[in-house]
Amino acid sequence: MTNIRRLLTPLLFAALFFTSCKDKCDSDDFGITSLQPAANPAGYEVFIAAQGVTANTKVRFDAVDAASVKTAEGGLIVKVPTGISGTVSLSIEEGDCNDSRSFDVLGAYPGNAPASPTSIVIPQPPGSLPTGISNSWVNVFDPNHHVSLQDNDFPADGIFDDGFFESHFGGLSYFNDNPVSGNYNIQANNIFVVIDRSAKTGGYRDTLTGQFVPNLPQTPEAKFTILLTSKRTGRQLALFREF
Repeated sequence: MTNIRRLLTPLLFAALFFTSCKDKCDSDDFGITSLQPAANPAGYEVFIAAQGVTANTKVRFDAVDAASVKTAEGGLIVKVPTGISGTVSLSIEEGDCNDSRSFDVLGAYPGNAPASPTSIVIPQPPGSLPTGISNSWVNVFDPNHHVSLQDNDFPADGIFDDGFFESHFGGLSYFNDNPVSGNYNIQANNIFVVIDRSAKTGGYRDTLTGQFVPNLPQTPEAKFTILLTSKRTGRQLALFREF
């Protein structure tokens, strides 16, 4: 009887462990929710919104390991490796659990998207908040790209006035004369912006949400910085003003 118990105990433990792992893999406890963005060149980072991932989760682009993997709230931040191109399978794996999504490795940054950070910026509370938002805000990663945000009401009502536009001073017409609308709450630190590029070939209404964040190292002259994320593409847009 003792020998039977010794044999059954590890078998029972193994069965329970396998069931637990299987339940995790078959439920909503593990898997990819979204890729933000779902296309990027090599050397750029991607946020994998996912459940059940840890620092031990393996991430591959087809058979190539991600250039780097970092844990973040709600998922993982990974860097697209070199040596691959086209549509690949971006997969995550931990133990017996795995999941994947289609991902496009671009040969160059898309010309119809504002320049974004090569590394995903994790929002943090800023040291201070501005008293107003009205200004021409400059893209941290493309100084020719501006987004005008204006509220002419006194006192400000938290709504961007009509008639203010996105512009680009480097000749990229895709980013010129696009209406900007939205609303904001400085004290709550939330910003909602719509940039309407639908009048341009291949354009669309880009809805972005975000907040004020600490100034980035790329713009030491900045007075304030806004970090927005596109709901459509998952790309980040970092804007700053000098005064």
